[in-house]
Amino acid sequence: MSDFSFGIKSTSDFFRKLLEDYNEFCKDKTSSRKALNCAMTAWHLTEWTYNEFFQQFSSQFSTLGLYQQDIKIKCPSLQILQDITYGTKHYKLTRHNPIIKETNIHEGAFSIGYSRDFDISTLDIELDNGTKIYFEDEILKTINFWTDYLQSNFNITI
Repeated sequence: MSDFSFGIKSTSDFFRKLLEDYNEFCKDKTSSRKALNCAMTAWHLTEWTYNEFFQQFSSQFSTLGLYQQDIKIKCPSLQILQDITYGTKHYKLTRHNPIIKETNIHEGAFSIGYSRDFDISTLDIELDNGTKIYFEDEILKTINFWTDYLQSNFNITI
């Protein structure tokens, strides 16, 4: 249990925070602040799950880092959110090797209500290999992962 996060005391509470962050993001899908809140919360759920349920992991994962590596294999989108989280927190990365080359806000000519077939505004991510992906897709994949993972492993439902 965290003693420093006001009313957020459990993994379940922290997951609810992610869902609330995501709902706020969905109202303004080009908000860097709202996207960063989602990314940071989604990534830090790895720490919350590891620490709250450590007895279940102690034989399989002796460190948080090993657990996080396993989680990123199960949900590759979490690698992207880790890169965004660390790149935001540390300004310049010196110990972490990201797979992201850069992120951008694309200002489209059409409103967000249109499909991507039109030139809509998006939060774009370019990977090291040149692939362009969208933050909106990666955070949704991550939320779907956490929803299933928390339910199947810890019987946490929201």
